[in-house]
Amino acid sequence: MSRKGSLLSLRDRDPVPPPMATELKGKAAAPIASNTGSSPVAPSRQGKKAMTGYFSPEMSFAMHMTARKHGMSLQDAMAEAFNDWLRKMGESPVGK
Repeated sequence: MSRKGSLLSLRDRDPVPPPMATELKGKAAAPIASNTGSSPVAPSRQGKKAMTGYFSPEMSFAMHMTARKHGMSLQDAMAEAFNDWLRKMGESPVGK
């Protein structure tokens, strides 16, 4: 018995050719664009660098709910927390 959306139901299916293979029949392959400058970047991300971390579900929930309760985005809450930590360590805060 297979559930709708189960990955096991895909196991016995015939593989589907990648979209590029069918589109490129009889055509010269176009160069693949790199992520360095050729794709548009959202204005809110220009000049910024991603930082990630893995936390418990409880920490994630608490951060999301508290940020929302105070009308903040999680990113703004994290920036405030990082700046507070920098001050605690004797460093100057750097903003967002």
